Amino acid sequence: MVKNNSTSDADLYQSELPQPQKEIVRRLRAFIARRYPELTESLKWHVPIYSLNGKNLLGLQDFTTHINLNFFRGAQLHDARGILVGTGKIVRHVTFRSVADIDRGALKEFIDQAIRLNLDTHPSGDSGRMVGQTEVI
Repeated sequence: MVKNNSTSDADLYQSELPQPQKEIVRRLRAFIARRYPELTESLKWHVPIYSLNGKNLLGLQDFTTHINLNFFRGAQLHDARGILVGTGKIVRHVTFRSVADIDRGALKEFIDQAIRLNLDTHPSGDSGRMVGQTEVI
């Protein structure tokens, strides 16, 4: 389970969203919790944020018609599929307009990379598992 100091806050955030954003967020949170138990979920800037070793890696953000999954060092991620969006110096995001847009394989690739970036820059970082291991969903 994702370590979480404010589960009720993140749950409340999710519960107040309209559909389809609520279901998108529910599925993304469940995937992250199941696949990445080493990440800490907290509510920052009024949205769920996931961190490792005290560094923010990714976060969910709701909009009127979609949900973005923001990668805080997204400009450093390899994106062979060309699905990361953004023109800033650092942050990139993936947009979800429906649950059908959720590609677990692509999410795993990006989150694994984000974790590796964090571990490469954090001297005590060790997730306790091989980041590149295969998962059957």
